[in-house]
Order: sequence, then C-alpha cells, then structure tokens
Amino acid sequence: MTGLVPNVYAAIIIPMPAAALALVLRIKARRMTRMGLGYDDALCIAAWVSAVGYSVDLIVWVACFKLGQKLAPDSDEKIDYYMEKSRMMLWVSEYLYAWSIALTKLAVLSFYRRLFQFSSIRIPIIVLMVMCGIWLTLRTFITTFHCLPVQAYWDKSITNARCITHVARFYLGTDLTHCLLDFIILALPIWEIIRMRLPFGQKIAVLCLFALGSIVGIASIFQIIQSQTYNPNTRELPYEFALAMIWGSVEVHLAVFTSCLALLRPIFRKVIPGLSSGNSYAASRPSNNYQYAFGANFLCGYLPMVL
Repeated sequence: MTGLVPNVYAAIIIPMPAAALALVLRIKARRMTRMGLGYDDALCIAAWVSAVGYSVDLIVWVACFKLGQKLAPDSDEKIDYYMEKSRMMLWVSEYLYAWSIALTKLAVLSFYRRLFQFSSIRIPIIVLMVMCGIWLTLRTFITTFHCLPVQAYWDKSITNARCITHVARFYLGTDLTHCLLDFIILALPIWEIIRMRLPFGQKIAVLCLFALGSIVGIASIFQIIQSQTYNPNTRELPYEFALAMIWGSVEVHLAVFTSCLALLRPIFRKVIPGLSSGNSYAASRPSNNYQYAFGANFLCGYLPMVL
C-alpha cells in the first residue's frame, strides 16, 4: 500500500466499530429500561446504516479504483478509467454522507424533543428539525443533478452536458451550513440546563456530555477544508480528494457515536453498580414548574452517569 491508503483504512477501522458498539449499547439500554425503541433510536440506526454504506463505498474505491493513490505513471487509458470510476464513487458517497449526517442531527433533535418537551426550546427544536430536512432535500437534489444528464458527472465522454462549474463552492456552502447547524444544536440546551435545579458539579458534567458533540464539529471543519481541494480538471482525483473522504468517514461515525452517549446510563449502572442515580436531589428540590421537575429528575438521574 502506498500514498494515503493506510489513512483511509484507519478512518474506517477505528471509528466504525466504536459507532457500532455505541449503537448496540444504546439499543441494549432501551431493552433494559423496557422503554422500547423511539423515533430517535430509529433515526440513529438509519444514520449508522448510511455511515456504514459510506465506509463500504470507500473500501470499494480503495480496492478497485485507487483511492488514496497517485494514478501516474499509468497509461492515459487507465487513468481515464480510474477517473471515471472515482467520480462515480464520489457521487455515491455524497448521498451516503448527507443522509448519515442529517439523520444523526434529526436523531439528536428527536431526543431533545422528548427530553425538553415542556421547555421553552421546544419550538426552536422543531424549527431546527425542519431546517435539517430542508438541508437534506437540497443537498440530495443538487447531488443528483450535478450534471444534466446525470451520468455526465462521471462520464466525460457525454457531449453537450450541463454541469455545476464550481463544485468546491457547493461543498463549502452545504458543508458549512450543516457544520453551523451542529454547533447550534449543541448550544440549544445549554440555557435550559443552566436554569435547572442541579448541583453545580452535575451541571458541568451534563454540559460536558453535550459538548462531546463538538468533536463532530471539529471533524466537519477539517472535512470542509479538505473538500476545497476539489479540482474538476485534475488527473489525480483519487489521491487529491482522499483526505476529504477520510475526514468524511471520521465525521459520520463520530456523529453516530456521540449521539448515543447520553442514552447509556443503564449500561454504566450495570457495569458500575455503586454509581448513584442522583434522583434524591431532584426529588428533594421540587419545582412548581413541571418543566424543571421533569428536566431535573432526568438530567440528575440519567445523563451524568455516563461520565
């Protein structure tokens, strides 16, 4: 193996099992609490399936079409073949990336909606869910119609095709939008958590738990930076765009992983039976507002246990 091939495999082998394990534990935790699967769990499973599909796309690209490797000094005929297949693999990966990212966001927002259903942020949660749906629709539409006819995106032998001329700007616009949505979603519950009747230490613990999602935002920033290297006239697409694909793989799996952490309390209590549930504090500090009673009990007794 040469070039960036080991980096591609590392971006799959390390985060993908972590995301799968977190998802399995999430489902196990649901069964332990006899709550059954909710909409947020179904969305998370769908996001994970899309993330796995993205990784499979990368594996096929590496194994068959030289992702992460320089094409030179192959013959022009071979280079044309690898370039066409690489553009096709990139086109497929754009769907899987967008759907995995959007479904993870919707899973987190569905969890927020259940957690903060009586709070002042319930309307912003719905607004963000609509925004994520719009983002996914636009991204899917533009990906599909990069070129007219569609197959002209990867088959450059088609004449009189009409294509988007600034693909890097398309990546910048759509990826930057979803990155900003990530940070807005992370920041959304902060004010409600601060207002709740929690001990200072538990507030910090809960805020840190939500802040773990910022890791995904950091991966997204790196992915955005690398996506700007896209050059429609290059003869080395598999090598030059490999880092963008690598960070995309890291991002989609980390998104699934971090979205599961807040729901693993039953697992942690089983592994470490001595952990306190923290419900006594919430019970001893009743609130006249049901919003705080529900939130304090849940956050005291549920989220801090995963830290």
